[in-house]
Amino acid sequence: MTQNRKIKVSVCVVTYNQEKYIRDCLESIVNQSTNFNFEVIVSDDCSTDRTAEIIQEYADKYAFVRPVLRRVNVGAGANYFDAHNLAIGEYVSHCDGDDLFLPGKLQKQADLLDEKPFISMTTHAVKVIDSQEVIGADPKLPIIASVEKLVSLGTYFVHSSVMYRYKCRKKYPEGFEAVDFYVYIDTAINGPIYLDKSVLGCYRKHGGGVSSNPVYRSAIEDFYLDAYNLALSLGVNKAIVKKAQVHKKLTTSLNCCFIGEYFGFKKWIELSAEEYKYATWSHKFLHFTRHFPLIFCVLYLIKKIKK
Repeated sequence: MTQNRKIKVSVCVVTYNQEKYIRDCLESIVNQSTNFNFEVIVSDDCSTDRTAEIIQEYADKYAFVRPVLRRVNVGAGANYFDAHNLAIGEYVSHCDGDDLFLPGKLQKQADLLDEKPFISMTTHAVKVIDSQEVIGADPKLPIIASVEKLVSLGTYFVHSSVMYRYKCRKKYPEGFEAVDFYVYIDTAINGPIYLDKSVLGCYRKHGGGVSSNPVYRSAIEDFYLDAYNLALSLGVNKAIVKKAQVHKKLTTSLNCCFIGEYFGFKKWIELSAEEYKYATWSHKFLHFTRHFPLIFCVLYLIKKIKK
């Protein structure tokens, strides 16, 4: 990193109880070689392990690392939005505290934003840690995607691969909560998304998670509803939004089915009169047969057999 006075890129790292991973994460960021100045904002949500201590080590060693060490837990959403509201760079990059940047990532993404002033954000493929899986390199995925395509596909890239143009993202008020899909829609309305299919980062998958908890899953689905309503308010074609929304209900219901949660399956597979015309034939079939546990059991067994 050069010592230019102007900060071109802000890297926002959010973390909570990730002492096993945060050192590797920060090493992968501070060792990025760039021809511009960048800052690293590391926001810890009142971890109870050594995460904050490790962050402070890096802040003491590197002047461009800005620690935010909370004494009260504010939650993942507030931690994320607060960290990004502190960014002062022309471009802003995100990283979760257990993910990694590969060499050249920041330079390549900043160069893309320089070269393509019409895009609002750029993303890239990532390798899943301890796996051969790569996310974001599928040839079927669009290299340049409009906000309409984003709504249709859902989030087709990893959160830690995103670098966006500061002027294309509004600041959200304190206490604001939303899923990342909401923020991407709000950003992409100002310009398309560019997907670099080269692998520039590593992503850590975790088993379980909040989506396996019915209480949290319900809250997440409410946030997705907010995102679809945002798309409509921004003028995205209603048919595109409703079709995507109905498809999301189908995937949520099947996820419930595959973890053996019958009542969740019944709730999310049900279609309203308006939704019915946007559903696939298979969704309609499951809607009509949702009160028959046998259908649920067959789907659950199919999933178990595939595993």
